[in-house]
Amino acid sequence: MSSERSLSSRFIEGLSIFAQKISSQKHIMAIRDGFAAMIPITIIAAFFLLVNNVLLQPENGLLKFIPNVENYLGVGVQVYNATLGIMAILAAFLIGNFLAKSYGMEGRTEGMVAVAAYVVLIPASSHLMSVDGKAFEAGGVLTQEMTSSTGMFLAIIASLVSITMLAKFSKSKKLKISMPESVPPAIAKSFNILIPSFLVLSILAIIEVLVVSFVSMSIPEIIVKVLQIPLVGGFQTLPGILLYVFLAGFLWVFGIHGAFVLGAISGPVLLTSLQQNIDAVNAGTALPNIVTQPFLDAFVYMGGGGTIICLVIAIFIASKRPDHRMVTKFGLIPSIFNVSEPLMFGLPVVFNPIYGIPLVIAPLASTAMAYFATSWGWISQTYILIPWVTPPVLSGYLATGGDIRASILQIAIIVVGTLIYLPFVLVANRAYVLEQKAAGNVEVETVTNGEV
Repeated sequence: MSSERSLSSRFIEGLSIFAQKISSQKHIMAIRDGFAAMIPITIIAAFFLLVNNVLLQPENGLLKFIPNVENYLGVGVQVYNATLGIMAILAAFLIGNFLAKSYGMEGRTEGMVAVAAYVVLIPASSHLMSVDGKAFEAGGVLTQEMTSSTGMFLAIIASLVSITMLAKFSKSKKLKISMPESVPPAIAKSFNILIPSFLVLSILAIIEVLVVSFVSMSIPEIIVKVLQIPLVGGFQTLPGILLYVFLAGFLWVFGIHGAFVLGAISGPVLLTSLQQNIDAVNAGTALPNIVTQPFLDAFVYMGGGGTIICLVIAIFIASKRPDHRMVTKFGLIPSIFNVSEPLMFGLPVVFNPIYGIPLVIAPLASTAMAYFATSWGWISQTYILIPWVTPPVLSGYLATGGDIRASILQIAIIVVGTLIYLPFVLVANRAYVLEQKAAGNVEVETVTNGEV
């Protein structure tokens, strides 16, 4: 028994160390922190997307009865252009800023270099379509095809590569320009990275020109074909998204925030799939993707990690443990807004052999139900970015552009998830009785039909 415990403890310790190393790796941390810094912008974009698609749509919006309601859509479009429309540019700056700071640099100037590196890798000319449907080629333009989250992978790669190169070059004293002591420190620092920045941008520009010349494809096109399409496509398959949800839940069992650790991988993929759906809606074509970030937020992470809103309901229904019921009362309000940490660490759910099993199973069931319901056309696909704190039932309605069937599906998922958690709540009741008896508490009665 002791050897089994030792093996188990070594496994948990090793898994924790491995996850910690991954989450603390400089480049992964920079991506994660960059996306976290964009949360206010994405929430603002989400609000105006909701207003435009749920309220102001002249065909089926809730305010369609207002005369010329479509005239007000322009406000939301302008905000979209200034938020999600330039998401790749914002990501390039923020990721570059955070990565530079991890190398001990100032950050802001390096963030600008990252944006410059991102633009350097974009082709000098773009194929465009005029409003009357004529195709033409224009030079010196940045289209939303590159600046929105569709160009996120290029922005991430450009930031990571350019700042890593810049950090290496900046270590060389030969590449620094010495300034007199009378020069303000901010100006002196800018000149210190002048030559390294020149070298980084020159190298990347040469690479871009050579790639186009010899491969007849631009770097963004290569990234889309080699990296973006396989990743986005992998998440759109049921096995692919189930694997991701399983890994996120499995890490939670050991007290590791799965979505946080894996966010550097899933974030760009899910935002890209969402952007493709948004583009399809704007073009009036079929939406290409089932799985997006709002898909997971609305149907899988209800209450937070582990679809934990279901555990809350199961505890209120069947738990006879005073400690669990008390903690759940405190965690109820946070879980309504998809904050699961009070219950995860308060009950606790993490490192709990009883609740660890449904913590993994419930999200898998939620994912499968939502995936099949969407693929079979029972509910609309998600194409509106909702704040992750949007309560269940409302979130499904909003994420699908006002499809009440999505809210009904969420209720069905909650019912199934509650049924998954219920047997384990009854097991927890039994464990509580045994614990109290072992402690000599004679007032605890035996368990009969799941009651203490």
